[in-house]
Amino acid sequence: MKAKSLTLVMLLCFCRICPVSAQIQETFWHWQVIDTAQIVCTYEYTDYMFIRSRHFKEHETFLLAIGNHLSKYYSYDDFQSDSLFYTTPQAKEEYQRRVRAGLKAKGKTKDESFAMMMAIMPKGEDTKIYKHYPKDSLTVQDWVASRRIFYTEAMEPQAWEILPDTSVILGYPCQRAECDWRGRHYTAWFTEEIPISDGPYKFHGLSGLILAVRDSADEYSWELRGIEMPDKQRIYHSEPPNGERYERTDRIDLLKKTWKQRLALIKKANADDVMLGKEPTETEDPYDLIELDYK
Repeated sequence: MKAKSLTLVMLLCFCRICPVSAQIQETFWHWQVIDTAQIVCTYEYTDYMFIRSRHFKEHETFLLAIGNHLSKYYSYDDFQSDSLFYTTPQAKEEYQRRVRAGLKAKGKTKDESFAMMMAIMPKGEDTKIYKHYPKDSLTVQDWVASRRIFYTEAMEPQAWEILPDTSVILGYPCQRAECDWRGRHYTAWFTEEIPISDGPYKFHGLSGLILAVRDSADEYSWELRGIEMPDKQRIYHSEPPNGERYERTDRIDLLKKTWKQRLALIKKANADDVMLGKEPTETEDPYDLIELDYK
């Protein structure tokens, strides 16, 4: 395996400004250690988000921690937010300081102020995906409609077709692969220089690490931004804060409820526009969920 590392400015900035121990998962959240990370990959995840009656492209940082027996995929932004809000008094004070600074900002449009507050109070997706946890299974934790849920499914790889095309990503020679999976067509780039059959989100099953994935509609994509070989970094099984618990659900049922919730938000936004004497901004959500087999 080629030893390469990309220092992430955002991660370093967070460590400097947020006085939170690297072991807050154990000290404050009492999470269970389930493996030790041998490699941690940072991906830029892009999708479309519906906020303030309109759609826009959203970029978010996700981490894939790969251990000896399993891997965990989760949002760095979500972890940062929880660290600021649920841990030490010093961390909570830092969170409140950022909010006060954002509220005092002058000369900004509403959209600029909203974007600034989102940056000050990072809140990423609650999705956490464990591969081979339990063994030969995939477990997903999420927060949908104010419910903390989880489900498991079989570890079935995508039916990849390996193509002759090649590319280079962060210095790694890559090969192209394509697949049709749960209603979308995907193109992926993987490298055999890192012989780990894993990747972002639920993608896996190739003869090397997946460094980039994009669907043909250009609605969802993952691109590698850095790789680190940490020293004894632990992988934890996440539990909700404040003693809450995840409740089991069914994947298809969850997707149906998630779609219904998104349409309800759009309907409310349109109703608000009508009340203000405006034309409705949206008639339907043009960007569907990642997995479309719920239809």
